[in-house]
Amino acid sequence: MGFVAAMLLANPAVAQDKQLFNHLAIGAEVGTTGWGFEAAMPLTHYVTFRTGFTTLPRFNIKFDINYSTHGTEKNVDVLGRIHMSDYKLLADIYPFTHSSFHLTGGFYAGLPNLGTAYNTEKLDVKIGEGLEIGGLFIRPDENDQVRLRLQTNSFKPYVGLGFGRPVSSKHKVSAAFDLGVMFWGTPKIKVYSPDEDQWVRVTKDDIDDEDFHDAVNKLEKFTVYPVLNIRIYLNTF
Repeated sequence: MGFVAAMLLANPAVAQDKQLFNHLAIGAEVGTTGWGFEAAMPLTHYVTFRTGFTTLPRFNIKFDINYSTHGTEKNVDVLGRIHMSDYKLLADIYPFTHSSFHLTGGFYAGLPNLGTAYNTEKLDVKIGEGLEIGGLFIRPDENDQVRLRLQTNSFKPYVGLGFGRPVSSKHKVSAAFDLGVMFWGTPKIKVYSPDEDQWVRVTKDDIDDEDFHDAVNKLEKFTVYPVLNIRIYLNTF
């Protein structure tokens, strides 16, 4: 923000530009965060603030996993669901007077749950007993389900760059393109424990199965999420 303040002090005429503050653009976007909408308003010729909402449409993944109980190997069908929704507050900084190139900083914020998974058929486990998945002992809940959850941080700082100005005093419709990264922290796998009546984190150190261990190890290194989007704006004057 020191860079922004310096530009305001160095360019008082810009801060008093009658074209600024009284313009608003409403936009729609599509990209790796799904689809969304936002409102944009210029602070100066060099800085524009944007706020809005994005959501990744919910989609399902069907697969099966092996488990063991009393030394017997079995198989069960599983349904996984992925979904992500976030509020965002961003600031675009335009370092060059006659260019739409910009640097962007800000944050996304939303629910920590990124995905869930649970068995869709009855487990061959007696009431009160458990099962083993990759060396991890789990007890089903009262509905005979083993539930897993994938979580990231709720608060996700963002940095990026792009081209385009959301707000235009010359055109009714404008467009912008952005590329950046969302820092969502170390993804966490949690399993619901009916004994503790809470979600318990599972780390790679809890898993004996080599393939499962490697998969969790790679997942925990995926601490950033790539953001690529295209936005179209309708300018209000």
